[in-house]
Amino acid sequence: MAVILKCNALGFRYGKTQILRDISFDVEPGLFYAILGKNGSGKTTLLHCLNGILSPGQGGVEIEGRNIAALSRKEIARHISLVPQEHMDVFPFKVLDVVVMGRAPFLGMTATPGEEDYRLAMDALKMLGCEKLADCNFNRISGGERQITLLATALVQTSKIMLLDEPTNHLDFNNQYRLLSRIKGLCRTRKTSVIATMHDPNMAMLFADRVIMVKNGGIVAKGSAKETMTTSNIDTLYGIKTVEIGRFDNKQFFLPESAFFDPDTEDGA
Repeated sequence: MAVILKCNALGFRYGKTQILRDISFDVEPGLFYAILGKNGSGKTTLLHCLNGILSPGQGGVEIEGRNIAALSRKEIARHISLVPQEHMDVFPFKVLDVVVMGRAPFLGMTATPGEEDYRLAMDALKMLGCEKLADCNFNRISGGERQITLLATALVQTSKIMLLDEPTNHLDFNNQYRLLSRIKGLCRTRKTSVIATMHDPNMAMLFADRVIMVKNGGIVAKGSAKETMTTSNIDTLYGIKTVEIGRFDNKQFFLPESAFFDPDTEDGA
């Protein structure tokens, strides 16, 4: 299968502190890549290097064979979109107007969105099953609905490569699965390559095609979800003892061994 994005021995440091080191992997169209790791492991920094917000000190990133360092911000934005973990309130725009903002890389400096841009924005909302939000005030919808709106904004910008930083952060139990199911659907129907930072190994097991485990700024394991998601690798990644709790649909699921400790006993036995 063709490679749409290539990360080559990437390294990054803030001052004298090495944040990322020797990060290498390929991204293929239509696959969901989960980047797993503890807080502070370098996951968000890696996303920012992948879309050119940060410039790596070593190695580099290629998009469809072109070095990202040679591309303008507008060119990068036409290939890669980013949905950040946190978002601020915006002016009281309608959801549809927020989604249309994703068309900015395709407009001239002084151009305003036209009928076609609004049609594409509405199509993105329909694709995600949330067209009913179009006329709602973005600041007054739920956290889950905001995440869907931002996903639509990213989609109308580009459906080639989407970077998602903790996409289920602050979502309730049901909306976590709904959002990831819709993201997975984009991989299947639009051949979108999704790279998402995540905390929960079980979410990665359910939705990811490939898993990249990052610890202390380096990759400790990578490959297909089935091959990579083992108790041994998860133990190494999080520095804990993990137990496989069962299998469903040929996928295994995990919990920390500490989850089974009896709080009424001193040693958890």
